[in-house]
Amino acid sequence: MKTEITESENSITLADIQNVETEFNFTMPENLKKLYLKYNGGVVGDGYYEINSIKYGQVKIEDTIDSLQITEKHIPREYLPFASTAVGHILCIYIGNDSKKGQIYLFRYDEMEPTFYSKTLEEFFKINSIDDL
Repeated sequence: MKTEITESENSITLADIQNVETEFNFTMPENLKKLYLKYNGGVVGDGYYEINSIKYGQVKIEDTIDSLQITEKHIPREYLPFASTAVGHILCIYIGNDSKKGQIYLFRYDEMEPTFYSKTLEEFFKINSIDDL
């Protein structure tokens, strides 16, 4: 069964992504950029996962970064929070410069220690390419 994303927000541009990267001093992986350009946030499949939006929507990636990384310092900077689960856990893509780069990790709201989730964003969505969404 093909993974579907519904309820995405208004479309964004590459410049919108670059503004967030500049503001928070990180480089978003290309596959995540592609996802945001195709779907600016949204609900994944049966609704258990929700992707944060950029610029529009109620749960924006900028707010999540500001809250969980800058203000509360719960999630280290090398983990980019991009989605959440229905029970409040945070999904992050690793953006550090080592062998974990691009891997997906889960931060449980009650532990805030990274738990390996999947090797790639594509594996998380059970697809070969973001184009398949």
